[in-house]
Amino acid sequence: MTEGEFIRFYKKRNNSKSHKEVREKIDLFWDVLFEALNEDGKVVFQDWGVFEKRKMKSRKIMVPMWKESAYTVPKEVIKFRAGKGLIKIAEGDVNE
Repeated sequence: MTEGEFIRFYKKRNNSKSHKEVREKIDLFWDVLFEALNEDGKVVFQDWGVFEKRKMKSRKIMVPMWKESAYTVPKEVIKFRAGKGLIKIAEGDVNE
């Protein structure tokens, strides 16, 4: 599901009239989530899943067009692990 599809789905589901209002609500959610991740490094939604901030080490990469190998820059990434409740909902949609 793309972001645009999700916005249309959310707008239809909540009977919202304004596309801008829906977009602001979604952006507010992401802003609060990223702020919480910066403070704690982990956000848990009961039965839905866990957002975690993890450090990725640099790694060696080889690009055939380059003559020598290079290393990536170490960085922090956000990982999501789905919880049992979300997995159950997702499997229910597939089986129906």
